[in-house]
Amino acid sequence: EVDADHRFEPISVDTSYITPNKCTECQGFHEEPQCAAVCPVDCCVPDEMYQETVEELLAKKEKMHI
Repeated sequence: EVDADHRFEPISVDTSYITPNKCTECQGFHEEPQCAAVCPVDCCVPDEMYQETVEELLAKKEKMHI
């Protein structure tokens, strides 16, 4: 289990990393992933090796946001 309230130190100050098992691609919250919406250099791109269905993303959202 993951404690959603626990804060982790960044791996690097120059690089942001999105943990796939916590990312819901903002399904159920926003029309588009907010990381991509605010990224100034368009670095938030889908990982072709790790794709999830909308149903899987929504199930993950429900599990994390009880």
